[in-house]
Amino acid sequence: HIPVRDTIEFLALARREGATIIGPNTPGIITPGECKLGVMPGHVFTRGQVGMVSRSGTLTYEVAAQLTRAGLGQSTCLGIGGDPVVGLTFTEVLDMFAEDPETRAVVLIGEIGGNLEELAAKHIREGYPKPVVAFIAGRTAPPGKRMGHAGAIIMGRAGTAESKVRALEGAGVPVARTPSEVAKLVVGLLS
Repeated sequence: HIPVRDTIEFLALARREGATIIGPNTPGIITPGECKLGVMPGHVFTRGQVGMVSRSGTLTYEVAAQLTRAGLGQSTCLGIGGDPVVGLTFTEVLDMFAEDPETRAVVLIGEIGGNLEELAAKHIREGYPKPVVAFIAGRTAPPGKRMGHAGAIIMGRAGTAESKVRALEGAGVPVARTPSEVAKLVVGLLS
């Protein structure tokens, strides 16, 4: 666990030095067949054209395995981390995938707490050039209760799964109800 104040300080230092921080609380990054940094189990990933950005480590592996079984490899998969303050945001990673000629579609895996998914939805609605499919974890989480880690707390109506799903669907993003539905939605968008 990295205290939020420490995270804010080292992110500011990284910005001043021109460095990019992934995380904290991240499983890492993988470009299958090229490079892996972090704790992701490399055997579930295969090279392909679907970029993935996630706040959840375990769901990253599960959805990658589902995509692989469906014949959809991944260009790069990146966990931005589940803490309240992170180095890279969904919006920044979406922009990286927009510039990546190896990425034809993007999977966004969000979860309760914070507003990074809503900000990503706004960015997509403003004209994101590639198809996006999403999954939001935590639909049954009770408001005001911590669920797993520091970033997953709902305060009032902000940060709920419902608000995130509504924002993404309002931006034209299909949102899977279960992790196993993600691959089917991606296949549908790419065919």
